[in-house]
Amino acid sequence: MVEQLKQIQTRFNKASKSYNDVAWVQKDAAEFLVDKLLKYQNFIPRTVLDVGTGTAYIPELLLKKFPTSSFYLNDIALEMLEVCKAKFAKNQNIYYLPGNMLELDADLYDCIISNLALQWTPDLQYAINFLNSKSTNVFAFSTLLDGTFAEWSHLINRYQSIQILDYPQAEELISLCNKLKRNYQDFEYWLMDCPLSFENPVSFMRYLKSLGASAPGNLVHLSNIKKLLKAEAQSLTVTYKIFFGIFRRIS
Repeated sequence: MVEQLKQIQTRFNKASKSYNDVAWVQKDAAEFLVDKLLKYQNFIPRTVLDVGTGTAYIPELLLKKFPTSSFYLNDIALEMLEVCKAKFAKNQNIYYLPGNMLELDADLYDCIISNLALQWTPDLQYAINFLNSKSTNVFAFSTLLDGTFAEWSHLINRYQSIQILDYPQAEELISLCNKLKRNYQDFEYWLMDCPLSFENPVSFMRYLKSLGASAPGNLVHLSNIKKLLKAEAQSLTVTYKIFFGIFRRIS
């Protein structure tokens, strides 16, 4: 697991300069999650923790609504946080927490939010339970579901039989969250499909590299990847399947 985290950290550090240019789905998901968070939110949080902040789309949106709140930005990639520091150089209420999201200190936060980062954890159930336990009022998150990039998976399996992605099904995640919610909490969820089209598979793989995501073909033999890229020159549409969930304290 340590080696896996190092690889994730390395990829996102390398992508820190290109991330903003290609994170179209991440931006849309951030706006959707914040919109749902604010729709029923009737308090101003003293503290907000953004887990896996990337280049801080979530804080950018929430600062407009909560300009006096203290924001804590977490990411495993130090270069991502450097981008955030430059972005918020004039803000005195932004603090940075580098490192593994599952090894954060014992502090509690009024609001915890995480946008498309939990899929990188080795144990999604533990991550949701852990972060929910650190929130005194709201825990809002989004993560990827089974079927994400299914088109790419089917394409790869023409050349090598392999399971390249392992995300939960929506029903599984709904059941899990309902079990994990505490006695004084409510839980709501939403589902979203986000298709993206690329000129060819090469363009898709370049997109993943610029995003910092591991190309979901890294377990495929290089010879098979070369065969695929040589034979498949047509356009490719892939679909993100996203789960949004919000735990809220019942007043």
